[in-house]
Amino acid sequence: MDERSFRNPKLRPAFLITYKAAADLAAKGSLFVVTVVAARRLSAQAFGVFSLGSTLGWMAAVASDFGIQLHVARAVSRQPERASAVFDQWLRVRWVTAAAALLIAGGSAALAPSTREYALPITILSLVYVCSGLVEFLHYVYRGLSRSDIESRLTLWQRAGTLVCGVLALAWRPDVSVLAIAMLVPVVATLIVSVGLARSLSRALSCETGQSASGIRSQRVSVTTAFRRDVWPIGAGIVLSAIYFRVDVFLVQRWSGTEAVGLYNAVFRLVDALRLFPAAVMAVALPSLCRAGDLRPLARTAVPVTLSAAAVAAVLWAGADVLIPALYQARYAAAVPAFRILLLAFPLMALNMALTHQLVGWDGQRAYAGLCAAALAINLAMNARLIPAWSIDGAAWTTLATELFLTAGCAVALWTTHGRVRRTFGAEARPIPESVAAG
Repeated sequence: MDERSFRNPKLRPAFLITYKAAADLAAKGSLFVVTVVAARRLSAQAFGVFSLGSTLGWMAAVASDFGIQLHVARAVSRQPERASAVFDQWLRVRWVTAAAALLIAGGSAALAPSTREYALPITILSLVYVCSGLVEFLHYVYRGLSRSDIESRLTLWQRAGTLVCGVLALAWRPDVSVLAIAMLVPVVATLIVSVGLARSLSRALSCETGQSASGIRSQRVSVTTAFRRDVWPIGAGIVLSAIYFRVDVFLVQRWSGTEAVGLYNAVFRLVDALRLFPAAVMAVALPSLCRAGDLRPLARTAVPVTLSAAAVAAVLWAGADVLIPALYQARYAAAVPAFRILLLAFPLMALNMALTHQLVGWDGQRAYAGLCAAALAINLAMNARLIPAWSIDGAAWTTLATELFLTAGCAVALWTTHGRVRRTFGAEARPIPESVAAG
């Protein structure tokens, strides 16, 4: 990045988005390459275990966070002078929740008859994702401080390590446990480095804003109070959305078998990888959405990401017959129809990412949780009917219907909330000092 452009307040947001998108592209690309190599090197059964372990680990990471990272980002963006106190307070909580999530995930894999044989690789993969969840928590601290450039830099190093370690492990020995251990090494290294960086940055910011230690203590909100008031509705919404987003993997496994899981996971990972640009925009726009007094920042964010998502989906739809067998193998051509259905849902996924961020940014976490609960109920009901009838195509149609429901629900909730919103956030939020924000 050009240093003068990075420090220019007019150009800086564009550079941050570009940097974040490039980092996420490299990150998704590295995981995608590992997935493709795993699909080619591992047996169909082993790749299904890799898919199940990755999904269970991802859900464990989401559950262990339970909305904490978004609450922390919102709190830091509104009151940057309290960054150090907020960081120290919630990092301790995250260590505990991460350990609990790992125990539950590993225990579930060991006790369930269908996964008992594969408990070790599933547990290691769960550890990979739980540690990644801790890294993600630290990333949200950077986002709240408008320092997504640090997140981008760490992401590049971590995912480069994942790519190298994962591919070398698969080349050496095509075993899912060996692959899981190889993926764990760069995640742990990134976590150690990032904890030190986040602590140093948050303390420097508190000193820069001139907040006294006694002032910080007087403003301190107990974990119990913050959890009851703010965190649990966010967490409930995030966990429920995570379940409806990936529960179809487990339902496909139950009604269509492990090989069908591998087919569906292969194309779903492609669509999931496409969400990197909307996610990059949200990472940079989050502080402004939290401070927004009207819908204009949301419109500036949502319109371009939705239109670009629709254009990408149209191109991939046309080339799906060639793309899927070329990326994976000829046997994955059976997943092309499901891939095309999921592409219909992709623009809605991008739009919903913006809508839900704005809803939570306006303290609409309870409405968000309610919408996600309803979306999960719809998702489970439709999957129960469509997967037994249409296998992975039924799961894809259910994903599309769920995203449609969430879009409509968020639009109604935001319109209702908009009538009560004042410019309080903008007046109360203290700006990040330029010396800290620009590094």
